[in-house]
Amino acid sequence: LDRLRERYGERTDGMARLFTVPGMAHCSGGPATDQYDGLSALVNWVEKGQPPERIVARARPENRDVTTPGRTRPLCPWPKQSRYRGSGSIEDAASFGCN
Repeated sequence: LDRLRERYGERTDGMARLFTVPGMAHCSGGPATDQYDGLSALVNWVEKGQPPERIVARARPENRDVTTPGRTRPLCPWPKQSRYRGSGSIEDAASFGCN
């Protein structure tokens, strides 16, 4: 993504976005919110012109590495990071913004 930004600058956000999943192991698991629908985000971007500003991820109930199964967090496009807004449940993605 850095090379794309070097070449295309601001236009990069119109064609590529990177969403990392903090705490996720190589492909799934780990102490992470590793269940999310990236395909719908991509379809909405390509077919409806709605680029993803965030993707809500959920901790799978069977994930024993997470202290609160069912927890949700926003996945933010790099270089933004999910940050708690200071109020609301720390287990709910709605209480977090991408900054």
